[in-house]
Amino acid sequence: MTKDKTEPRHVAVSLVCSPLTGRLLMVTSRAHPDLWIFPKGGIEEGESSGQAAVRESWEEAGTPPSLAAPEDLQRLMMLALPSKKKRDSVWHVHVLEVNEDVVECIEQWPESHERKRAWFTPSECLLNIQEWSKIPPSSTNDNHLDDPVELVNDHAEEGDDGDERRDGEQQKKGKQQQKMEKKAGAMELALRQFMESRGRVLENQ
Repeated sequence: MTKDKTEPRHVAVSLVCSPLTGRLLMVTSRAHPDLWIFPKGGIEEGESSGQAAVRESWEEAGTPPSLAAPEDLQRLMMLALPSKKKRDSVWHVHVLEVNEDVVECIEQWPESHERKRAWFTPSECLLNIQEWSKIPPSSTNDNHLDDPVELVNDHAEEGDDGDERRDGEQQKKGKQQQKMEKKAGAMELALRQFMESRGRVLENQ
């Protein structure tokens, strides 16, 4: 994919589904180890979005790297995530099918020391996603949150400067919360589209 910073950043998102159980595989965030997300990451130059989905799923969740890469026409959906400050993102959402026991046989993978993985029902996935909108804002370098917020200098003097510092801090916290909610909304939309493609409806929690 292009490295032109004026162009959107293209991201592959993997919805890993077990055909036998209907459950989906999620991984923990490196910045927020108690929160769960679908494997995802940037599409590298020369990769198709399907190839990137397989690679990211292997690196983050330990699914077999030999899984067949879905074609572009097999994408579940594409989502545009605009950003006012940095590059916009475009999510390419792919469904990868693999049985749970096949994945569980793989005990080591590139990010196994950084993340946990677990299988969840679609309803449980929705609850996990909704947790992203509840966490207090903080700075993060997790690649799942593409636009980390810069921290305000805590040693600024009080008075007018202190008031401005607090106002700026609150504005940045608000922006970060909006980004988290935006990504949570995108994940939820992808999950609902997945369920619709299976002829099922995901009930609101």
